[in-house]
Amino acid sequence: MPPATAAAKAPVDETALLDDLLGRSPPRATGGGAAIAPATPQTSAAPTYPAALPPLDAPTEVDADPARFGATEPIDDPWQGLKRVTPGAIPPPQTASRAAPSPQLVPHRGVVAALGGQPQPARRPDAVPGRGRLEQETPSGYTALPRSEAMCRKALRQMGVKFVDVAQVGKGKGCGISYPVKVLEIAKGVRMQPAATLNCPAAARISKWVEDEVKPAARWRLWTRPTAVLNASSYRCSRIAGSRTISEHASGNALDVRGFKFADGSTFDVEKKGFFSFRQKGFQKSVRQSGCRYFGTVLGPGYNRAHADHLHLDAKNRRRGVCK
Repeated sequence: MPPATAAAKAPVDETALLDDLLGRSPPRATGGGAAIAPATPQTSAAPTYPAALPPLDAPTEVDADPARFGATEPIDDPWQGLKRVTPGAIPPPQTASRAAPSPQLVPHRGVVAALGGQPQPARRPDAVPGRGRLEQETPSGYTALPRSEAMCRKALRQMGVKFVDVAQVGKGKGCGISYPVKVLEIAKGVRMQPAATLNCPAAARISKWVEDEVKPAARWRLWTRPTAVLNASSYRCSRIAGSRTISEHASGNALDVRGFKFADGSTFDVEKKGFFSFRQKGFQKSVRQSGCRYFGTVLGPGYNRAHADHLHLDAKNRRRGVCK
């Protein structure tokens, strides 16, 4: 038998085979070959690293040394001065003292002189004038109306009277009206010609008389309606004729009516009527007698020569009225 066949039939060492697989023993030479020396592992050179950095300093507060980071000014701590507050606690109220008023800025005299003005003294906040001072500085003729005067004017407007408030008239000698009105239209659709200066209560009575008495009398007696009351005299500072008593005209409390104008274009003059002037006589008698229920004094034609051409109506309250 050849040698190769003899070698193939040689027994196999299982332990040596396992060592070869695991690399635990160098391989043995087979046949007549030279033995192979075990391989020696090559070791690579160790890598080189730079020198280690110096260790860091111990951690400190950043704001402890501001100059360390280039700061030139100290940094204010926003939490400095705060106190520990108990949650839910309400601090006691502090009584704030009255702060002194800040000084007023007054421009320099040189600046004021350059602008061509005079320096004004600084005004203190407590120098505001009170109500009394303001009332004293109110211009003449612009004063608050008493409640009675205001209510009277409201009544005039409700009755359809057209008027304007005028300044106080007359001073001294018992003459004058504190709160006069100038009546332009004494009733709705009835002008005052010319305008009459009266006190408000007298104007209200005259308006009531024209609306309730003159208009119905003109409708039933003359078959027309009045459009104007002819004013002979309203306010004037005078005395009663033949006496030293101040007239009611001096206080705007009287009106002299010399006639009426009507819608048909006719004019009625207050005077003594003829025997055959039945309608005119009836109208004049009606308005004259009805006036006695509204005024303290009614004087007309037949009383004396001074009242021969007009009806004198004054609103003075008398214990016994005068109707002549």
